[in-house]
Amino acid sequence: MEYWIVAIGLLVGPAVNYAIYQFAYGPRPISPWQRRDSSWLSRLPIVGWFFRGRDRQELGRWFWIRPMLIEIAIPIALFFLYQHVMGEGMVFPGGMPVAKEALFASFVCVSLLLMFLIAATFIDFDERTIPDLITVPGTWIGFIGTTLVPNWRLREIDPASFLTPPILSRELHANSAFDWPYYWSQGGDWGLLVGLMLWGGWCFALLNRRWITRRGLRKAWIYFWAGLARDVWTLWVGAMGVLGVAWILGTYYWGGPQNWEGLLTSLFGIGLGGLLVWSFRLVAALVMGREALGFGDVTLMAMVGAFVGWQVVWISFFVSPFFALFFVILFWVITRDSSTPFGPYLSMGVIYVLWDWARLWNVLSSILLPPELLLLFWGLMLLALASLLGLIEFVKKLTRSREG
Repeated sequence: MEYWIVAIGLLVGPAVNYAIYQFAYGPRPISPWQRRDSSWLSRLPIVGWFFRGRDRQELGRWFWIRPMLIEIAIPIALFFLYQHVMGEGMVFPGGMPVAKEALFASFVCVSLLLMFLIAATFIDFDERTIPDLITVPGTWIGFIGTTLVPNWRLREIDPASFLTPPILSRELHANSAFDWPYYWSQGGDWGLLVGLMLWGGWCFALLNRRWITRRGLRKAWIYFWAGLARDVWTLWVGAMGVLGVAWILGTYYWGGPQNWEGLLTSLFGIGLGGLLVWSFRLVAALVMGREALGFGDVTLMAMVGAFVGWQVVWISFFVSPFFALFFVILFWVITRDSSTPFGPYLSMGVIYVLWDWARLWNVLSSILLPPELLLLFWGLMLLALASLLGLIEFVKKLTRSREG
């Protein structure tokens, strides 16, 4: 039995709790390592929450239940995830065995992503927002990790092995479930150009943009750039942009083919993952006249794409509403409040897709389009969303007018 996985989980649990309460926009004094509490017993994982009696008057009688349950759940989740991944539960059955080193790398990838998703989920429940302190470092870790350890990516069946058995698997890449085109590979500068554009788009999306049209488009343009120039965050984003460009160029010219393939896969995950949610957010806001998805949902899915590719993001995005529907109905029955953040359900969708990856991808890979043809599919989906939301808003207005 892998007790060391449980031991790591016991250490990671308090770190996740720390991120939930300290990386939020409104930090709260609920921390596994509170400085004001001198008792070393209160700093122990799980049981330490029983020794925080002095905090109950300030934080509430039951404040400790959720963080304690999180610290219990994380070691258990990591243990079962390890068994699942190392037992090739995320690999197509019937093929040649996958090297244990590659399976372990995938376990590390999915585990890291899971910890970021847990932190983002509970912050979103608390504040209805997902802070950049979670998604930006997470994107960087996925971005760099996929470059340095390209075999930590998810796996799919290599189509060429159907022609010449035995059946083999390969790492998921930006053009899966199709083969790499030459102009994206190490020998083609088109892949470098696309990668730089995707990275630039992510950095631009992180800026604190303000578009004010009350005094005309010319003034709006001036205010837009003036606002960016005064914002300290612009300097940080600019520095990240420069570092990212240097990393991309260095990998392209001096890294190996596998490193470049991993990096380009991550960049497509960031770009297509974030753009999918962003485009649906813009269309929903335009039709409904109010924000339906927060921008934290955009950066969350860009982070997911950096770790595991755009394919997981796209599948998860369309699976997530089923989780949302169940919990929204449940919360409404209990509290009569139907408002809820969507980020936690995006995370649930991602976790489900990762766990059931082998079965889902072998079914869906046959109907997914390559990135060159995704624009058409993307446009049709946005048109369908706009039509559906428009119909819903029309019915709501018609119902209100009759009631009035």
